[in-house]
Amino acid sequence: MASLLVMIAILPCIVSSHGIQGAHSEGYIADVIVVDLNCEENQTCVHRPSHIIGYYGADWCEECPEVESQLENMSDESAVIISHRPSSSDDFWLQASKDRFLEVYGLWGYPTIAVDGHYILAGPTQSRDLDSLISEYDSNYSGVSNVTLNGSNISIEGNLTNMSVDIWTISDDQAIPYLVTNHTNYSSSNIVDLNGDRLVIVLSKPGFIALASGSSMPANDYTPDGGIDEIGRDGDSISGSTIVIITVLLMMISLPATYQLFQVMREPKQTNINIQNVSTKDSVVTDTVFSNDSEEE
Repeated sequence: MASLLVMIAILPCIVSSHGIQGAHSEGYIADVIVVDLNCEENQTCVHRPSHIIGYYGADWCEECPEVESQLENMSDESAVIISHRPSSSDDFWLQASKDRFLEVYGLWGYPTIAVDGHYILAGPTQSRDLDSLISEYDSNYSGVSNVTLNGSNISIEGNLTNMSVDIWTISDDQAIPYLVTNHTNYSSSNIVDLNGDRLVIVLSKPGFIALASGSSMPANDYTPDGGIDEIGRDGDSISGSTIVIITVLLMMISLPATYQLFQVMREPKQTNINIQNVSTKDSVVTDTVFSNDSEEE
């Protein structure tokens, strides 16, 4: 694709009306544009998807292949999928993906799906609700009015004031579907990487985005990471069985001390009252001993 002029129909640029009212916090996604880098002449080379699905996985995540297979077989073609690798132990990790994982969404485990910057689906169990979730609403994206791609130089027009523009290069050639292979921040550079199958342009309001749960199912099989580089490098994540063993050992260590404390608490206490040379009104009591554990004489 030597040169491509992409004209997008101008839509009302009212960024506060996107998605679900009150669903986001400081930041939010305002618009998403997809440019097909394999576009042939007389084909539609650009479109505005109805949803953006940000997937976060790891090479060492045992539960991730199930979710990746689900995403690859999605029937809703109106949604665009971006597959991030935030862990630096992965072969195709990106710092920009890690920053989005930690700083923008505040995520801490895999597999995770972030839907439209509004909802989170954690683990394969919750991820099964993805199709039903995106069928319930429309994101109403707008903000970008014109995109010009001339070689690797890109120009974007629209309501960009106080907004951030991230351009993700997506490749379908890898074993991981929809894999992010490069990132460009439009405020820093207008040169994009064309070694992929599509560009995904995300216009957003900068800031932390609080995600609401998009499923009522429990977050089963969710592998913690928190973006720590070394977790999972050698399969050293702590399993549930390891936690149980540690708990049992701690209980065994503390058992003798607990038993001694219990025995002390059970021993009866004796109260002795010694009264010597105590004068009363009519008499004097001398060297008399009262004890609650002695017999009356």
